[in-house]
Amino acid sequence: MFSLGSCEDANELGLDVPGSASVDTKYEDFPVTASTIWQDSLLTQRRTRFLVGRLTDANTRGTLEARAYLEVQPSFDPNNNPLPSKFAGQNPQLDSIVLTAGFDRVYGSATQPVRLSLYDLDKPLDERTTYNSTSRPALGQAIVENALVSLNRTIRNKANTADSIQLPLRILISGSQPTAFATALFNLMKATTTETLSQQELQRVWRGLAILPGAGTERTVIGFDRSGISQVLVYYRVNTTSGTSPTEQKAYRFNYVNSTGAVADPRFFTNLRYDLSSAGAPFSSLNGNSAAEVPANLLDNTSYAQDGTGLSTKLVIPGLEQLRALQQRENIIINRAELIVPLKAGSNLVYPAPSSLYLYEANARNQVLKTNNGLTQSLRFVLGENVNSQGQRLEAQLTRQNTATGVSNNYTALLTTYVQTYVTNQLATPYPAAFILSPTLRRELRGNETSLPLSLDRATIDASNIRLRVYYSKPGA
Repeated sequence: MFSLGSCEDANELGLDVPGSASVDTKYEDFPVTASTIWQDSLLTQRRTRFLVGRLTDANTRGTLEARAYLEVQPSFDPNNNPLPSKFAGQNPQLDSIVLTAGFDRVYGSATQPVRLSLYDLDKPLDERTTYNSTSRPALGQAIVENALVSLNRTIRNKANTADSIQLPLRILISGSQPTAFATALFNLMKATTTETLSQQELQRVWRGLAILPGAGTERTVIGFDRSGISQVLVYYRVNTTSGTSPTEQKAYRFNYVNSTGAVADPRFFTNLRYDLSSAGAPFSSLNGNSAAEVPANLLDNTSYAQDGTGLSTKLVIPGLEQLRALQQRENIIINRAELIVPLKAGSNLVYPAPSSLYLYEANARNQVLKTNNGLTQSLRFVLGENVNSQGQRLEAQLTRQNTATGVSNNYTALLTTYVQTYVTNQLATPYPAAFILSPTLRRELRGNETSLPLSLDRATIDASNIRLRVYYSKPGA
């Protein structure tokens, strides 16, 4: 029976089975209309990294300025990081204060030094406030301004055979001539009567840390990771136990990065301002206007989806309504649906292509639709076929697949369940007028997540070849 059936046409099988009917199976590529839009208020708190710098994009002619705002916490390890008050009888003297920061991204020029400035905050970050890309707390006093910082400090092994290891960025906060800030901080550390410095005590002289691009930093944005080597070290000297020279150096550590993902770790976020208003800029109409859009056919059939800047691609897919009308007439079954989004070749020299893109349901004014979850609202993602350990469907991720010759230039995602739900009128209302494609995951942490991505990675999309490929069946009468 099976050998005979294997020679039959797929639509002929089962004709002799009582009660069966023929099945007409086909696929169609539905065209997609794309445009570039701009979104604001990106969530940047407790992300994989924070960004600092200033950079003008050669293609969009938009200028991005990134600032980081961070909570500073004292060390709670008195054995390895003793306070100078522990050596009150040994005349502790401030040596220097140094900030180190690990980084894993440099957008723009990585060969030229940059200038960064450090400021105290006017008041501590509020634990009850959710900060996003538009938040810009008031600054307090300057800690150090326009410090010249090298981004290509490397070391090799003694035999000079191993690859270079990138050293963390380093800023000298105070040296042989202590600043007023350094003096106040060290005096507090000498005066405390406990083994550890409390957060409340510290915030009397240091309420937080702001890292800003300094004067002259115009071509670089740095992505700082959540490495444990990101710290502020206060070096000081004490007399030896005999009370005479030589002296012994000690160090005390302050943390300012949420490196473990624990709720009690320091809070931080990135403030981002993306100015598209320069004369002749292709996206000047988007500047501060989230309802505007620039059609891809005005830009050589190109659209953008970039993390950090708010640039996203709006997709309109008329084929979904065509399928819904067809389903009502002929009761079709969606066998497979796949969204295919191709990258433009050679477009990711400055900005790497993001690892994933996400789809949001939106209205005609480019506003993401929302759904009620009890007393709270959440954004409406297009859900994929994947589920988590609790059996919940997760956001559809458009990813690039590894091929025999490298990484594919196409982002793809299976949307079979979503399209079937759409065409059978089971989708939550209101139905989306469009979809927003973005590498930015705009939601809070959940489950075991300790962070969410933040970068300037960008997809430069070949908008003329975006398509929704749908395989569907028409059961016979």
